[in-house]
Amino acid sequence: MKRLTQSALFTLLLASLSCVSGNKIRADTEVLTADVERARRGGALRCAPAELAAAEANLDFARGELSQGNSSRAAQHVRDADTAVKRALELSKNCGPRQVLVRDRPETPQAQPEQPQQPTQPQQQVVVSIEETDSDGDGVLDKDDPCPEQAEDVDGFQDQDGCPDPDNDGDGVLDAQDKCPLIPGVAENNGCPPEAPKDRDGDGILDNVDKCPDQPEDKDGFEDEDGCPEMDNDLDGIVDGTDKCPNEPGPLQNLGCPIVDKDGDGINDDKDKCPDEPEDKDGYQDDDGCPDLDNDSDGVPDAQDKCPNESGPQENAGCPDPDRDGDGVVDRLDACPDDPGVKEERGCAKQYKMVIVKKDRIEIKKQILFGTGSAKIIGKQSTTILDEVAQALKDAPWIRKMRIEGHTDSMGNDTANLKLSQKRADAVMAQLLKRGIDPGRMEAVGFGETKPVAPNNTKAGRALNRRTEFNVVRQ
Repeated sequence: MKRLTQSALFTLLLASLSCVSGNKIRADTEVLTADVERARRGGALRCAPAELAAAEANLDFARGELSQGNSSRAAQHVRDADTAVKRALELSKNCGPRQVLVRDRPETPQAQPEQPQQPTQPQQQVVVSIEETDSDGDGVLDKDDPCPEQAEDVDGFQDQDGCPDPDNDGDGVLDAQDKCPLIPGVAENNGCPPEAPKDRDGDGILDNVDKCPDQPEDKDGFEDEDGCPEMDNDLDGIVDGTDKCPNEPGPLQNLGCPIVDKDGDGINDDKDKCPDEPEDKDGYQDDDGCPDLDNDSDGVPDAQDKCPNESGPQENAGCPDPDRDGDGVVDRLDACPDDPGVKEERGCAKQYKMVIVKKDRIEIKKQILFGTGSAKIIGKQSTTILDEVAQALKDAPWIRKMRIEGHTDSMGNDTANLKLSQKRADAVMAQLLKRGIDPGRMEAVGFGETKPVAPNNTKAGRALNRRTEFNVVRQ
């Protein structure tokens, strides 16, 4: 609280000092103003014009700074004004009133009776001070100045009469704006004598009415009376020399001519791919200006197409035929719409002796047999299974990728079982390659004993775990 009080007191002190300083400067300016007037009366305008002007200018500056509250700058101007007015007073000392010495002269002596001679008295002298003033400071004394309160303008015209002549030639154009101040003229010619109208640009329009006296009119039938060339009559940004329609605005791409919409579909011809055929405005590609009679290009006209933006056969009224099981047989014709099949079976799975084709796998009814601890495929049963798996893949092109998986039981070493299962999966894949199956549709992976389907603590369970699977990974 104490700090706040001290701060407030300091602020008030500064404001008070500023106020006192400003009042003193104002008082000083009044004193100096009187000194300037004294110097002017003393002839400073004639004997010290530069110093007098400097004093007056600095006083004006000081007043301006004071009005804006800048006391320090005002004080500097007051000091400069004081220096200048003192110098003006000093230089104008000899411009002041003159003193004239007048001596009494004795009258012509007349014949007088002779008097006794008196002692000689000294001759009396009278000094008379004659004040010669120049109120307006123009160098012409008031007694000779018809305009003692108005300074002569000293412009070489009648400068001896002491009166300013703002219009020397009396033509009504003040000398400050008169280009011929000593020759009467007209305002239209800046105070100079009027001249005969000319046509500098030779366009047939006299300069006194020509808005562009130095640029010839282009005479193209458009505003030819103003004397100015119009490079772009219609103001479309295309100069008339290249504008095919110089008096009608139009875009550059249309060579300056206005754009039209011949088919009235709201799309200008310059952007309309079919300017003579109106757009059908059905929400499909409506900005090209062309009617789209069959949006989905399925051969079914939109007028008869129940799904105009989705392609479909005419038999399904132009709508797409779904194929839920992805077997290539549309649901409308598929007797087994949720189970992949073949066209020959009306979308149902083809019947095989040893395999069943399902959506997620090709299931084999019996297992492919291998030699004990080896990857060699043995037995006629295995050959039949491989033949049918290969045929099923050929009959089901919807199966894009199948994984051949090899599995073992838990007997033996884990690592050895994993390697054995991989070798057996590779052996099956090799047999399918021999039967013409694309290698890109298959992959072989051995899982060893990691994915049992039955307990390994029984003989039957271990037999089930030793297996080969054909799983669909991509349709």
